[in-house]
Amino acid sequence: MRRLIGLLLSVLLVAQLGSCVTDERDDSTARVRVLHVSPDAPNLDVLFDGARVFSNVPYSAASAYLIFPTGTHRITFNVAGTATTLIDVSQNLANAAAYTIIAANFAASIQGLTVTDQTLAPPAGQAAVRVIHAAPDAGPVDVLVNGQVVVANMLFGANSGYVNLATGTYDVKVNVAGTSTTVIQTTLTANAAFNYSVVAIGSIRTAATNPLALKVLTDG
Repeated sequence: MRRLIGLLLSVLLVAQLGSCVTDERDDSTARVRVLHVSPDAPNLDVLFDGARVFSNVPYSAASAYLIFPTGTHRITFNVAGTATTLIDVSQNLANAAAYTIIAANFAASIQGLTVTDQTLAPPAGQAAVRVIHAAPDAGPVDVLVNGQVVVANMLFGANSGYVNLATGTYDVKVNVAGTSTTVIQTTLTANAAFNYSVVAIGSIRTAATNPLALKVLTDG
């Protein structure tokens, strides 16, 4: 526990959300962040091995990365300010790896989705981009970049994996699978040496409060 507390305190000095990816990582620790995209769930507290590390996380918020020792840890998401646990997962953290743990799906079926974030920089002059489908009632979707389908028939919970793109600005659309019906659209500016996750969030059911949208995260 003393080691865990010390590592949590060290994040105040080393964690920089949205920083450019580097190739140097400490191989005795891993880094973890959380993303709350359950569209009808309350704000959440997040506990690692019983210690609260994030408090009152609202919908669509992504945390900074925190540093933890490698090995298996228990991660729980509680209704903020209570001991009511909505998500309880056991996660093995590998050396020098980075993870995003996503609180996803509707509150009645809320679940934790863990994705491994790319930590190494992409090739010179390029950005690495992946898509994560976390919109629970959007159904299967196609993802288009500048009008071309890059991921077809993507299901809820799926992760496309990273692809390298030349730096620049891209039009990103999410269509109902197999159709030209666009349900989400955004612009992505891909900067050299960065890794990105483009996450489909929100829902049709909560359109008045938390509609379908794309959230862009900087990874690693």
